[in-house]
Amino acid sequence: MSDNDRKTILIVDDDPEIRHALRLLFEFESFEVVAEATHGMEAIPIALKHQPDFVILDYLMPKLDGYKTAEILRGVAPEARIVAFSAVLDAKPNWADAYLNKDRIAEIAPLLASLVDMTPRAAAEAT
Repeated sequence: MSDNDRKTILIVDDDPEIRHALRLLFEFESFEVVAEATHGMEAIPIALKHQPDFVILDYLMPKLDGYKTAEILRGVAPEARIVAFSAVLDAKPNWADAYLNKDRIAEIAPLLASLVDMTPRAAAEAT
């Protein structure tokens, strides 16, 4: 994948260790992490500015949870595919295009790769 073809990612999680691990995984897999946010309120202006291809979104966060953040992100970055990345959810929530439990962190880059060529609707149906 050339630099112009690299898919962009916004990581939204209140745990700095999780954000760091995700950044390393994505950079190793040739994705471009455009920014990190510690909660939904911080993520919204970043998503508006960067228009990422993917938003990795935790569910339980201070100030604005994943559900409410996803609703707003759909308006400010409508092309972004939202991946619910949570330790407390046990299935894909209706506000996400895909879901992965934090216990399965090593599977996140392949999950995104599988979503790259799918339309948002097909991606949601596949996960």
